[in-house]
Amino acid sequence: MEFNSPKGAEGGSYDCLNSNGEESERYCMANYTLKAIIENFEAMLVEMPFNKVTVSALVKRCEISSNTFYYHFRDIYELLERWIAIKVDKYINLDSENWDWAESLKTMLKAMQANSKIIYHIWDAISKESLERFVFGSVQDWFCEATKKHLSDTKIPDQFMQAIAEFYCYSILGFVLKFLWDHMRADVDQSVDWLSNVFEGVSDYIIMNQVKAFDPNIAENL
Repeated sequence: MEFNSPKGAEGGSYDCLNSNGEESERYCMANYTLKAIIENFEAMLVEMPFNKVTVSALVKRCEISSNTFYYHFRDIYELLERWIAIKVDKYINLDSENWDWAESLKTMLKAMQANSKIIYHIWDAISKESLERFVFGSVQDWFCEATKKHLSDTKIPDQFMQAIAEFYCYSILGFVLKFLWDHMRADVDQSVDWLSNVFEGVSDYIIMNQVKAFDPNIAENL
C-alpha cells in the first residue's frame, strides 16, 4: 500500500497506449486523469475519514470537473471499491504456480499495519456488510482456486470445493475483523501461520471424512 505523490490532471505523463497498443491522446488523458483521481483520493484518505471525502473536494484537488469524475466512477463508493481492488491485486496472483495465500495475507496485513491511519479512516466509515461483500465477492474466488489446486488429482465436485472455499472465507472474515478490533497489534507471521495450520488440518479432516464417496483414492492424494 505504498503512497504515491498526488497529482493534478494537468501535466506529467502516463502510458498512452490503448488496448490495441496504439497511441491515443484521448486514451492518454483518460488514463492520466483516472490515476490522478485515485492518487488524490488516497491522499485524502490519509487526511480524513472516508465519509468526509466528497466528490466536490476531490475534483477540486484534481483540477477536473465533476463530469470527468462521473465519467470514470458512478460515485465515491465505486471509487473506494476500485482503490481497494488495486491494492489487493498487488498481493494476489492466482496465475502464478507458486502463489501462496498465507504469504500474500502476511504481506497485505503488514502493509495495513504500516498504513494504519488510512485503514481506520476507511474501517470506521463503512458498514461491516461492505467488508463481508468484499470477502465473499473476491476472496472466495481466490480460495476456490487454491482448493482446486490442492485437490487437483481428485474427483471432488466443484460444489464441494466451493463449500470448502466458503469455510475459508468465513474464517478469513473473522480473522481480519479481530485483527482490526485489536488495533492490528497482532504478530502477523505468527497469527497467519496459526491460521494456515488450522486450515490445513480442518480441510484435510473434512475431506477425509466426507468426500470418500466421491473418490475412493482421495486419502492417497492428500
